[in-house]
Parts: sequence; C-alpha cells; structure tokens
Amino acid sequence: MKLAEKMLREKPSRIPSGTWPEELKPVILWLRSLASKGTSVAYLGPPGSYTHEATSILFPREELIPKSTIAEVFEAVEKGEVEYGVVPIANRLEGPVNETIDLLFQSNVKVYHDIEIPIRIMLASGTVDSIEKVKRVYGHPMIFKQATKLLKELNVETVPTKSTSEAAILASKEEGAAALCSPKAVELYDLRVLKANVEDRPHNATRFFVISKLDNPQGSMTALLVTVPHKPGGLYNFLEVFAKNSVNLTMIYSRPMKDVPWRYIFYIEMEGSREELKDVLEQAKSRAAIMKLLGSYDRLDLTG
Repeated sequence: MKLAEKMLREKPSRIPSGTWPEELKPVILWLRSLASKGTSVAYLGPPGSYTHEATSILFPREELIPKSTIAEVFEAVEKGEVEYGVVPIANRLEGPVNETIDLLFQSNVKVYHDIEIPIRIMLASGTVDSIEKVKRVYGHPMIFKQATKLLKELNVETVPTKSTSEAAILASKEEGAAALCSPKAVELYDLRVLKANVEDRPHNATRFFVISKLDNPQGSMTALLVTVPHKPGGLYNFLEVFAKNSVNLTMIYSRPMKDVPWRYIFYIEMEGSREELKDVLEQAKSRAAIMKLLGSYDRLDLTG
C-alpha cells in the first residue's frame, strides 16, 4: 500500500482545524494512527495552552498530564511518572526558552522529538456573538504584545491573566468578555471565534521538544550542550571541527553557568544524526571542557 493511501485509510477521529496547512493534515492523521496507547505524557499546562496543542498533535490517545512549570515536566520524566514530556524550546520572535535549556543541562533526560507549530491567536468568547459587542478582553501579557493592532481597533479594557487558558475560561462565562487564546482553548472551552488569526506577525511559531529517558540515536537533527576551555580561541577551536567536516550548525546560543561566575555553556543544534556524526562529535569532545549530547531527533514542521 502506498504511503498516502495508508495515511488516509488509517486516519482516526477528526483533528481541530485552523492550526496547520490543509495539505499536512493527512500526515498528522497518519502519525496519530501510529501512536501507542496507555502512555502518559506531561506537558506545560494548563489545558488549552499552546504546549497542550502541540502535545495533542503528537499524543492524541495518551493520558496527558498538565504541569504548572517546565521544571515539573522534567521532574515527572526523570522520576518515571510519565514516559514523555513536552516543553517549549524556542519561539521565532522571542528566541530560545532559557529555562528549558538550563534544565536540559541539569537533568538526565534526552531530546526525543521536535515539533514546530504556528502560533495562531483567536479572539473568542462564550457569551458574545459579534466583535462589536466585546467590552473586555482577557489574555496573557505576552499575547497582548502580539495582537496590538486588534486591541487598538477594539479600544476596550484589557485584563491580563496568568495564561491564555485562564483567559479562555473567563471569557466562556462572563457577559461581554472575550479572550485572546489558542485554537486548542477555543475547542476545549467551547468558545465562539469572533476573529481568527489576529496576531500582528502571521509567521510566528514555537518549537517544542519531546523529552524522555529513552535515547534516540537516529534523526535528522542532533543537539548538545558544551563548555569550552577558558582560553583564547576556546570556542573557535571547538567549532572548527564542524566547519572542517561541513556540518551545518543551525543554532548556537549561550547561557551563563549557574555555579561558575562569568562562564558560559553553549547550546548547539546541528543537521545530522548522532550515528552519522559519530567521528565529528568525538573530535569535538576532545576540544571541549564538558560536552553533553542531548540526543538526535526528527523535526515535524507544521508551519507550512
């Protein structure tokens, strides 16, 4: 059976619309059909968050457990309470998520998969049936910054909340209230979309890592954390190995080490699997002070 036919024949129940390009839906449906049952997955909550949306795409049949912080997701994976965790790693507009990178350095978990989803912001309500009737808008402060054109147009009271999910809950009950929230929150809290895709920059997206104690040596990408000798040319000597072997580094990001003042750890992503890069990584390790392989993984890009 051809792959396209398999994807269509094995597709499970419907998927929420409006969050990824139409042509990718058969791929998502097929991925869902391959998902195992009986697995528990922790994610950065609350329910209705963008992390919840990403988690639901990859794990539609598993038990999904919301956690209040990224650290709690890592802890649940490390303690074996869940097999997988899902956390944000980088946003196109805001850059890498510092807490996730720090915890990858401190913990023993591995990166198992990578998914990128578009950040679509919905203006939605459970009590209002037209945009002209909106008297108040709830939303996370960061969401407000990403929908300034709409808010200027509405010219109504804005009330910050701890999360987009909290905003959706308030807008589902309060007369005259609307929320800026995710498509997942619209679905979960049974809201009416008054205006879709209200974000100022339509190309915004966030990447999420699936973390696990399971190690994956294969994949199109590899990530690592490294500290280099504190001497002139330390970083150059380390990176030279990749340049000489034509390895494309797709991200380099520095974070301060918590226990050593004014010393830094570098988070690096590159094309190729750990198996394919075995010799290169061994050369690089010999030039590093500390090098921690986070794992190899495939990336699912749903941004179109």
